[in-house]
Amino acid sequence: MALTDAPVFVSTGHSDRKARMRECVADFSKGLGMRELWLFLGWRDVRKHYQRSVLGPFWLTLSMGLMVLGLGILYSQIFGQAIHDYLPFLAIGFIIWGLISGLIIGACDVYSGAAASVRQVRMPLSIYVFQFVWRQFITFAHNFIIYIVVAIFFGLSPGLNVLMFLPALVLVVLNGFFVTMILAPLCARFRDIPMIVQSVVQIVFFMTPILWDPKLVPQRAVFLQANPFYHFIEIIRAPLLGRVASLENWTICLGLTAVLGFLAFHFFARYRPRIAYWA
Repeated sequence: MALTDAPVFVSTGHSDRKARMRECVADFSKGLGMRELWLFLGWRDVRKHYQRSVLGPFWLTLSMGLMVLGLGILYSQIFGQAIHDYLPFLAIGFIIWGLISGLIIGACDVYSGAAASVRQVRMPLSIYVFQFVWRQFITFAHNFIIYIVVAIFFGLSPGLNVLMFLPALVLVVLNGFFVTMILAPLCARFRDIPMIVQSVVQIVFFMTPILWDPKLVPQRAVFLQANPFYHFIEIIRAPLLGRVASLENWTICLGLTAVLGFLAFHFFARYRPRIAYWA
């Protein structure tokens, strides 16, 4: 069998950058082709977590819904905002942040949590990335019901602007995919990094306009614009509220996606042969 026809589940030993990148692309291509497997595994993970419970995965929706309701009533009083304006804003922010933080924090455990399979089962390593991102998307889909309930209750009608929600969601999930390609191998190698990531994500939550409206701090616009999470949340939140995200929001998000995608593929290609030893 020629080297170019060899399986790409493990490294063929090539050390040059182009060969590693070809193996990486082939890994993701084969992983994408095995979508029936990771779609099933991702759904099984969600069901397994809530096995034998009455509501199943909808406990996610219920717990987040109660939190949004409680915090919405409290902070609308603290910030002096009308509840029919503040609660949809808070609900969408929480749902999107749940997706983003879940992708970042959960990515740290992708390979270390599946160490036995990574070492013993011969299949593309990208399958674990696909499985994880799909699982986070399922969780997001459950939580999105909260927005539908809030929109119906308050008579929120976003109009045609809501169509921009779909490309914005694709962009956020794509960035989560790239982040996983970096954090999953990195955290398998350095086991202190997951704790650092959790602390950083917690701090970023309070610095990002989820609980508070950006209009409340116009004099801090520089800090706001420098926060990439604000732009990713805004391109989803604005259309769901019937507004249009600014060109600046979209430009920054698209630019960050291109840079992160470039870094992610090069990082994954560089360290993919070592993942089985690190996991």
